Amino acid sequence: MKAYEALIIEDTGCRPDDVALIDDIMRNEVFHSTLDWQTRARFRQGARKAAKILEGNRELFEEYRAQTLAVFNRMRQA
Repeated sequence: MKAYEALIIEDTGCRPDDVALIDDIMRNEVFHSTLDWQTRARFRQGARKAAKILEGNRELFEEYRAQTLAVFNRMRQA
């Protein structure tokens, strides 16, 4: 488990399957940056905000994850 995964689960109560999506949303939608410079309080707020964004747009983010995985697998096979 990555360093941030346990914190995200603790802060949001999300399923382990959603951690990677919430992490990505935190980096790309909430903070537009890495997570390492966030205070613990800002990290917690960002995780909760990202979880809400995911729930409001789950279908979009699930499709994004599937497309990204498909591209990765095609590149790996090449």
